Amino acid sequence: MCNSLSFSHNFCESRINNNDGPEYFNAVSSLFMTLIPLLIGIPNNYHFKKVSYMLIINGGCSFYYHYSLSWLGKQLDEITMLLANYYYMNGLLNYYNDENIINIANISNSIMLPVIISFNTIPQYDQYFVYIFSLYCFPTCIFIFDLAFKNNIFKSVIMNTTISIIGAIAWFISEHNCNYVTTYGHIIWHLCFPLGIYRILKIYDNIE
Repeated sequence: MCNSLSFSHNFCESRINNNDGPEYFNAVSSLFMTLIPLLIGIPNNYHFKKVSYMLIINGGCSFYYHYSLSWLGKQLDEITMLLANYYYMNGLLNYYNDENIINIANISNSIMLPVIISFNTIPQYDQYFVYIFSLYCFPTCIFIFDLAFKNNIFKSVIMNTTISIIGAIAWFISEHNCNYVTTYGHIIWHLCFPLGIYRILKIYDNIE
């Protein structure tokens, strides 16, 4: 019953087809996310390892969501995305020595995650997920750049961040200017965003 809940999703591929699924291109491109950790490698950092697991799971969950356009699919897809960011931040905090920064970030992250997940269960707010997820990732990005400066790896991090930004911009464009060309923006998101952030994760995982 919950899986047949009626809600208005915001994906361009189905919007140009009278909101009917399946979204074949979005579904198939989702599986690339599962392949990324398997091809690039599972990290050693305990929290980063959980990011890789979430990414592997998210590929299948995202495939199911785009194919079925169901409420269950939405929750599986988006909660695994949120958990990946949660573990990503925790992994980055391992490289800090300042207890105040670590404690504040851990407390904030632990509070934000259940609040965001709860907000995301409200059907009429589905279209806001892209903004909620972006805001939730913002502190993680700050830690990524801060550590890049401190470890003299800024050039590599910027290069991979650019890959992720291309994916994010493509998603935003497909959401706000949907047509038969921009519908491929969500595919670019599936390909570019996880690839860039995972390559950054592997850079940090190799830091002694």
